[in-house]
Formats: sequence, C-alpha cells, structure tokens
Amino acid sequence: MESDLIIRAKEFAIKKHKGQTRKDGSPYVNHPIRVADIVSKFKKSHKIDDLVAAAYLHDTLEETDTGVYELSENFGYLVALLVVELTTDKFSCSKVGKTAYLAHKLSSENALGNWALVIKLADRLDNVSDLITMDIKFAKKYKKETEEILKVVEEKRELTEVHKKLIKVIREKLEEVVL
Repeated sequence: MESDLIIRAKEFAIKKHKGQTRKDGSPYVNHPIRVADIVSKFKKSHKIDDLVAAAYLHDTLEETDTGVYELSENFGYLVALLVVELTTDKFSCSKVGKTAYLAHKLSSENALGNWALVIKLADRLDNVSDLITMDIKFAKKYKKETEEILKVVEEKRELTEVHKKLIKVIREKLEEVVL
C-alpha cells in the first residue's frame, strides 16, 4: 500500500512531466516511475517513503518549472533536500565535463549522501536499461561514461550493500549492451 506522500509525489511528477518525452520518444514520466520502483525494490529503510518520493521527483528541478520551495512545501524538507542533492549543477558540469562532474559528485559523501546515491544509482540503472533503444553513438558514450563513473565511485567511496548491489546490476546491464 503506497503512502499518501508517495501517491502525491507520483501525481506531481506525472503533472510536471506532462508532454515531455525521452530520447526514445516515450513519455518522460515513465523514467521517474521506474526509478522509484527500483528504489523501492532495492532499498529497505525507515525513510523509504521519502526516498521513493524523491525518486519520483528527482528530475523535477532540472526538467520542469518546479522550485525548491514548492518541493519543500509539498513534500517536506528531506524530500526537497534529496532532490536538490540529485540535481546537476549545470555550471559546474559545464566547467569540468559531465563524466568528471558526476564521478566526483557520486564518489563524494559530502556532495551526495548515501540515500541520494541509492536514487542516483537507480536512475543510472534505468538509463542503462534503455541503451539498446538509443542511437548507437549516444549509447556508446553513455556506456563509457557509466563505466568511468562507477570505477571512480568504487575506488573513492565507502559503499553500502545496497550501493554494491545496484552497481552490480548496472554492470550486468552494461555487459548486455553490445555496441
């Protein structure tokens, strides 16, 4: 049974991502729905409702007209904080490049807490699951980027069992993608 928080977050994501599509042409909202499903499948926590809600909302600051205050007012401080943690700083990303930015962010506990890392890895797992439907040039680039990011994360960060399981599944998905 989904909590009121999760139901509201899902409805909010559906509303905010309405009309948006992914690279493969599918409705954008399918992505955060799958990410939330992955989080609920892999993570057990006393704060699971907040984590799943943040997973539904993880792209709202980047991809919609949603603001931090709106998230905090509707879903509470923890969910808003997680979404902020998960949001790419476009300025920093443009300065160092996406791969270096994400490798640093995901490998630094100061930049991304353990809960946010679970959501980010679930996000990456969903994205690599879609690679077979993508343009081959993009898929190759994304696969290489993912491999580099995971290497840095495993070298520099103390990982929980959930992080390790998600990384293992991501690597398995990457092996399925023959480019």
